[in-house]
Amino acid sequence: MTGQWLQWLRPDPDRTTEPVVSVAELAAARTELGAAPVEWALQSADAIAEEVLRKVPEHGGGPAAATTLRRVIQAAVLTGLRLMVSDFNRPMPALTEEALEGCREFARRGIPLELVLRGVRLGHAQLTHGLAVGVEEHVPADQRLAELRRIEEMLFTYVDAHSSVMAEEYIAERDRWRGSDEAARRAVIDDVLAGRPVDQEAAARRLRYDLSRTHVAAVLWGDDTATSAPAAERLHHAASTMAHTLEAARTLIIPAHDNSVWAWFAVSGENAEEHIRHLHSSLPEPAGVRAALGPPAPGPHGMRRSHLGALQAQRMALHGTGSWLCDYRDIRLAALVTADSEHARWFVQEVLGPLASEGARLRELRETLRVYLAEERSLRTAAERLHIARNTVTYRVKRAEELLPETTTAGSSLELRVALEITAASPNGTPANV
Repeated sequence: MTGQWLQWLRPDPDRTTEPVVSVAELAAARTELGAAPVEWALQSADAIAEEVLRKVPEHGGGPAAATTLRRVIQAAVLTGLRLMVSDFNRPMPALTEEALEGCREFARRGIPLELVLRGVRLGHAQLTHGLAVGVEEHVPADQRLAELRRIEEMLFTYVDAHSSVMAEEYIAERDRWRGSDEAARRAVIDDVLAGRPVDQEAAARRLRYDLSRTHVAAVLWGDDTATSAPAAERLHHAASTMAHTLEAARTLIIPAHDNSVWAWFAVSGENAEEHIRHLHSSLPEPAGVRAALGPPAPGPHGMRRSHLGALQAQRMALHGTGSWLCDYRDIRLAALVTADSEHARWFVQEVLGPLASEGARLRELRETLRVYLAEERSLRTAAERLHIARNTVTYRVKRAEELLPETTTAGSSLELRVALEITAASPNGTPANV
C-alpha cells in the first residue's frame, strides 16, 4: 500500500492551474504519478505559493517574481510526491534546477536568507497537511498511522537536506552578486539621485526596475523598539507590504545604512493618488519600523524627486511625533520653511508671540486655531475634525487670538498659518524644537 494511494489524489475540478515547471519535469511526473495526481500537486503548489506571498511578501514584487516562486514550489512538490511513491528505495533527489535558479534569484533580489527558509518551512507544513488529508481519504484505517509517520519522516529528511543545499547556494550567489552587482546598482542609484544623465535601458537592466514609470519613493528605518526580528527583515517585510498595498508593478529596495533602506515603487500614474490613500487607510503599523513617503513623480527625475521628498518627510518625522508613516505631502510646507531651523524659530516666535510658549494648554489652542484656519474659518468643519463641540472651537480660537501679537492680528493670515504649521510639525509643538 506504501505510496500507491498517491495515485488516487484528485484535483479540484473547479480550478485550473498553469504549469510553470519545465516540460521534461512535468512529463516525468505524469509518467510516474498519473495526470490527476500531478494536477493535484500543481494546485497544492500554487496554494502554497499564495500562502508564502501572504506571510512573506518579500517574495513578491511583481508578476515575474510570483512566477519564479510558483516554479520553485511546483518543482519541489512534484519531486516530493515522486519520492513518496517509493519506500525509501530511491536515493534522495538532487535539488531541482528550478529550485537552484529560484534560490539564486532570491539572493540577487536581496531577500534575506531567513525569509527564504521561512518560505520553505511554510511550504513543508502546508504540504504535510494536504497529504495527511489524502491519507485520511484513501488509506485504510489500520494503515494510516504508519503512512502518516512515513510521510512526515520522508518530508522532513527531504526538506532538511534541500534547505542545507539551498542555503549554501544562496550564500554563494549572494557573495558573487554583492561583488559584481550591488556596487554597480548603487552607482546607478547615485547617478539618478545626483541628477546626472543615465542610460535608461541599461539602468533598468542593472536595477531590474523600470525607470520610465511613475515612482513613489519611501525611506524606512528601525525605531529601535522591536527586538523580535532583525532590522533588515523588518524593513524588507514592511517595504514589501507597502508595495503590495500600492499595487506596485515593480519594487526596488536598496540598503542605505545598517538600520534603514530606500525603496521605490513603480505605480500607475493614473491611480497613484488612490493607491496612496489606500496605503494610509489600510496598512497596519509594522512593529519596529517607521517610514517616510515621497510624492509620486514620473521618470528618472521622478525617482530623484520622490526620494528627496521622502528624505524631507523623514527629517520631519525624526524631529516630531505622530504616525509611523510620514507623507511628504502632509508636511511639505513645514519642511520648506524649516529648512533653516534657526530662521524658522525666529519666525514662529515673532508671528505667534506668547502663543508660541510651551505647555499642553497652549499646544491645544494652537492646534485648534490651525485647523480652524485650514478649514476656511468653518466652526462646524473644524469641530468635526477635532472631535469637539463648536462652542469649544469658538472659545479656543478667541483665546488663541488674544495671545497673538498686535502685528500678527493686523497682518497677513498666511504668516499665521505658516507659523502654526511649523509648530504642529515640531516635537512638543514648540519653536524651540523646530
